[in-house]
Amino acid sequence: MIRCFSEKALQALNGYYVYALIDPRCDRIFYIGKGDRNRVFSHEIESNKSPESEKAKLKTIRDIEESGRSVNRVIVNWGLTENEAFAAEAALINLFNYQSEFKLSNIVAGHHVHESLSVEAFETEYGAECLSIDDIKHNIMVIKINKLYHRRMDAKELYETTRGVWIASLHSIQRRKVQYVFAVYNQLIVGVYKPDEWHYIHEMIDIPRPHEYEKGFTEKQKKRVYFICKDYHSMDENQLFYIHKSIADLKINQKAQNPISYIQATVCP
Repeated sequence: MIRCFSEKALQALNGYYVYALIDPRCDRIFYIGKGDRNRVFSHEIESNKSPESEKAKLKTIRDIEESGRSVNRVIVNWGLTENEAFAAEAALINLFNYQSEFKLSNIVAGHHVHESLSVEAFETEYGAECLSIDDIKHNIMVIKINKLYHRRMDAKELYETTRGVWIASLHSIQRRKVQYVFAVYNQLIVGVYKPDEWHYIHEMIDIPRPHEYEKGFTEKQKKRVYFICKDYHSMDENQLFYIHKSIADLKINQKAQNPISYIQATVCP
């Protein structure tokens, strides 16, 4: 096993390159990267130093080494400029994560990269009609689920993800007379729910993901809320109007850390 390139090989690389790290135990790519010179050999050193970044990649490397084997490396393309390497790395990561059931361990998807999308998903997300404030005829709770959402979610998983539990006040929800809940991913409304009931989590009435609370609750957790939709599969005409539209033009702080915000109806029906 070589640990660095010879000078002759470095000259042949002729600039930047894109590479893949492969787990020899299953012959599966687990990381795609770009770099120059001996970058492809540097990950084992990072693993030994145990940095906080890219834990999945470093854990895989340590597991491989502990099994008595070594990471396999493949140079995918070379002789690239830095910008070409960025683009190639991003394209490979996107395609691999779109097609494979095994996700890469890259925590950064690449330089100026977008997630791979089917043409239908691209049209839905980037061609979505923007709601104006005049379109809002109901009192709405908006829940941003950017970090929780993935495109292969079925209806049940999306519902369970959206309904809680959240740091909010039932008194505030009741005072605002919330009628619908928007599940929002990157400004796109991916789910619209009409809650039948709201509860604090300590009530233990059909709570989401009950296995997470088998050991009880902290005092802070007791104040978290969730909702129940008795028929989350069906949508009324209002839900059908809102679904798959964008909230980009509404006056909501899109960058706020709190995932919950509210929109009050311009005209109540």
